[in-house]
Amino acid sequence: MNDVVLFFQTYENVIYFILGIGILIYGWRFWNTWQELRLAIYGLERTIAQDRLKNTAFLISALLLIGFFVFSLVTFVAPYIKERVELPVPTPNLFPRETPEEQSTPDEAIDLDIVATATTLPTVSVITEGCIEGSIEITFPQPGDAIAGVVTITGTANIPDFGFYKFEVAKASEELWLTVQAGRTVVIDGDLVKNWDTSLFNPGEYVIQLVVTDNNGEALEPCRVPIVIGSPPEE
Repeated sequence: MNDVVLFFQTYENVIYFILGIGILIYGWRFWNTWQELRLAIYGLERTIAQDRLKNTAFLISALLLIGFFVFSLVTFVAPYIKERVELPVPTPNLFPRETPEEQSTPDEAIDLDIVATATTLPTVSVITEGCIEGSIEITFPQPGDAIAGVVTITGTANIPDFGFYKFEVAKASEELWLTVQAGRTVVIDGDLVKNWDTSLFNPGEYVIQLVVTDNNGEALEPCRVPIVIGSPPEE
């Protein structure tokens, strides 16, 4: 499957060119056949012209369907095959609750203030080295920002031999990335994701990342930004 996707991705433009030539040729034949059908007088002539018209229309539809298949495969399937989805890593429980039998005695009392302010270490590592100004960066939201409702993610995805980019999100405690959007157009200080409905996610701490891949299918270091998704405003 990977070889098939790589083939279509490598020769995508060539395939579109060949399909375009075929559509032009059969479109011209369709027009001529349509004119013959209009001018046909005898029943046999009309029958032959109708058959030729149906065959030509079928071939044009088949070429368009092949083009749509190639576009869908390269745009939506390829980004998922490029990277293997990692299974979520369980977060260690640094402060397990004690059972009634194991509760501390007064002599073994612990500092409750320390426990109350301690936070669980996130499984997702925030890679700041992948954020390169003017090439691979997320300008909104900024690290630590709280967002809610429908938002637009802005930034830049612009590298030499640009292939495509994808925007992903994961819970801070789970290394399980969800692709929100992928694009094949260079973005320079513009919209990476428009109208992202964050209300589909439970409120909490998340990490978003921008992954840019070149024409050879090599993904560069992702740019990651930790954020907080809050509850949508009440109407």
